[in-house]
Amino acid sequence: MSSRLQLTSLTKVFPGGVRALDGIDVTIEPGEFFALLGPSGCGKTTLLRTIAGLETPTAGKIVLNDRDITGVPPGKRNLAMVFQDYALYPHMTVVDNVAYPLKVRKVPTEERRKTASEASAQLQLGELLERRPGQLSGGQQQRVALARAVAYRPDLFLFDEPLSNLDARLRLEARTFLKRLQKELGVTTIYVTHDQSEALALADRIAVMESGVIRQLATPSEVYQRPSSVFVSSFIGSTPMNMLNATVKDRGVVVNGVHLPIPEPDRSQVSEGEEVVFAFRPEYAELHEDSDDALPGFVGTVAVVELLGIDNLVTVEHGDLSVQATTRDGVRPGDRVRVVPETEHVLVYRRSDGRLVGDAGTPAPAGGSSSGSEG
Repeated sequence: MSSRLQLTSLTKVFPGGVRALDGIDVTIEPGEFFALLGPSGCGKTTLLRTIAGLETPTAGKIVLNDRDITGVPPGKRNLAMVFQDYALYPHMTVVDNVAYPLKVRKVPTEERRKTASEASAQLQLGELLERRPGQLSGGQQQRVALARAVAYRPDLFLFDEPLSNLDARLRLEARTFLKRLQKELGVTTIYVTHDQSEALALADRIAVMESGVIRQLATPSEVYQRPSSVFVSSFIGSTPMNMLNATVKDRGVVVNGVHLPIPEPDRSQVSEGEEVVFAFRPEYAELHEDSDDALPGFVGTVAVVELLGIDNLVTVEHGDLSVQATTRDGVRPGDRVRVVPETEHVLVYRRSDGRLVGDAGTPAPAGGSSSGSEG
């Protein structure tokens, strides 16, 4: 049966008064793939280690399947953790590495080898059972660490950036494999990463963290399409979002002397003269000829063209501003173009608190506080 995890007012203060976790409240549902996403030092690894029992919370409660495990030792929480470095024993064979947690549980030798062999076969390690970690590739070592977690039959999987040591192609393959495996097993999973593309691809829900606080908790689609704050919007997306200082005027905004429309729902929620951030993703902007005066946009010179695959990422200089758009058309540095944001995909943030207009979520801090030394 899949497990439910409830965190209530979870706080961790390190010596010196550094608040690594600042009152975390979240419920992770049975069978959910839940990602903790954020930059280094935001508290995500501290949160994972606190759930695992490797850190003791200063305050708050951890409840697993209606059982309070806040003070329970790590070995008695029935959690399996996969670390960034895989933590394999170099002197042990694959099958012994996979079976080791069962040995600690005092499972009989024959039963634990059978369970370890089954878990290894599930991860295509059947021909490698008698090899040692030093004889395996990075991808194979990663699968051994996963097999060990699977063999343990835990209530929760805890993953701490388990793919970060793999090269780009292998990381993509492992990502697909990991998501399929988790869905097949149905084990509730908490996954720490600083790679937003990994979180978007894997998770059912994402908690974006900053300074020990969850800044947004939503589905990958919601986090991508409507980031709740300037911080989240600047962190999410394989290409940076255009974030331009603007002033509200005539039911739209003025950016660097250009009047631009904003979505209808936002117009009634901002005040004439209010300072805001006008934001749009490069894929939600169109390139036109600079003479199309009827289209509200930024006229400028193409400075850089970067190939992304099918699309080109084009950087256009408009006065002292740089704006980006994607296109499949052939453009070259020096071309004069007009960048026209798609109004329905424009986001407006208040400069006063960095919060998305029309969003009732957690406001972003004006400055940000200290966070723990752990990611």
